[in-house]
Amino acid sequence: MTAALIAILSMTVLGLPITLAVDRRARGPLLVGASFLYGSGAIFLILLALSVVKLRWTLPDVTLAALAVFCAASILARQPATGKPQPAARAHVFDVVTLFALTGYALYATLASLWEWDFWAIWGLKARVFLEAGGIDWRFLGSRWNTFAHTDYPLLVPLNFDFVALLNGSWSDRWLGLLCVAWGVAAVLIMRGLAARETSPFFASLLALALASRAVSTFIGLAEGALIAFGGAAVLFVRAALRDDDDAAAWRHGALMLGFAANCKNEGLALLVSVTLAVAAVSWFRGGETSRLRRLGTATKLWPAYALAAPWLLLRLIHVLPTDIAGGSAFSRLMARLPQVHEILGFLITRLHDPWFWLAILAGILVAPAAARRSERFVFLVTVLQLLFYIAAYLATPNDLHWHVMTSWSRLTAQAALPIAFVVFLMLANSLRGGEDAPHAQARSDE
Repeated sequence: MTAALIAILSMTVLGLPITLAVDRRARGPLLVGASFLYGSGAIFLILLALSVVKLRWTLPDVTLAALAVFCAASILARQPATGKPQPAARAHVFDVVTLFALTGYALYATLASLWEWDFWAIWGLKARVFLEAGGIDWRFLGSRWNTFAHTDYPLLVPLNFDFVALLNGSWSDRWLGLLCVAWGVAAVLIMRGLAARETSPFFASLLALALASRAVSTFIGLAEGALIAFGGAAVLFVRAALRDDDDAAAWRHGALMLGFAANCKNEGLALLVSVTLAVAAVSWFRGGETSRLRRLGTATKLWPAYALAAPWLLLRLIHVLPTDIAGGSAFSRLMARLPQVHEILGFLITRLHDPWFWLAILAGILVAPAAARRSERFVFLVTVLQLLFYIAAYLATPNDLHWHVMTSWSRLTAQAALPIAFVVFLMLANSLRGGEDAPHAQARSDE
């Protein structure tokens, strides 16, 4: 347990100057949550870089690299803050209840050694192989005997596991579930901080409590928890940036979080494309004096996300690590299944995880004021695009379709749930308050 706790604390401390370099105005829960996520991402990049230069992983080398990142970020963080000051997130009694709920989740996540099959066959297996090799074992990833381990998957999560093992001095998966807890807590803290900018402390704390279960993953030891945290934070930061064009810090947060999400799972890469398309679409139809082509250029603010996603994509290409979905003739499989798309959609509906949650989301969208729905079209569009990407993957899968749906659909829909639940809650909460929300939530003139 000690090594896992030290790793989480070290990542948070490492991420603190990075967060302040990105946004000097960050305070309170948002600062803490973002710091852990940036620290987690920084550790991934450090271990990846050491493997690329073929330097064997040792705790002193990783520590020196982390100190260099910390010092560089600290220098950048000394720059004066720009932009409008953000209101502080005031505490509320519901925050205590949320703490108790997350404590319960922590007990569940650490009840025993990690038990998920995908941890044994993918995430944990890679981490242990890499630890014994002293770096990323490209021969292992390139071997045809290891295709079951999804060797093309990005490595943020296994390399975070390896950081804990380096601190521990040996491999042990007994307390790695604490990392899943930390990712979930970070997502809740970021939600709490962003909600405080748009609504009252009562509703902001109630939102964090109500959505805490959507910010954590029950698939302990898999990459779902990290992807929900990074991906959810990315969408919500980009949403904030679109609602306030002057908030350059929100754009930076959104782009960086999106890049790290793309390094969690292949679904994170799909999210990167979805967010880019949604930003372009929303910008294209936005009113104003600037030309539509110039407004379309808003999507270029996401370039840091592509810069963070590029190294793994390039390494995957160099080491010939194909994606199983694209194996064989994916286009032929897709075309063959298109005539049955209505049956497939019906099967997806019957296998929907937490159907009452999605019915509540739909009902909330329908009863929310029309102006509020228009202001949240970015998040709606991202969610729809993500679901369409997932459906396209099912249509092209080389595996048995029903088996593929039953083993993944609940996890995929959980990945997309957090941002849309956040905006539906805020729409309803602010409508109850008579529209008296923060400047960030004010309706745009073009809407």
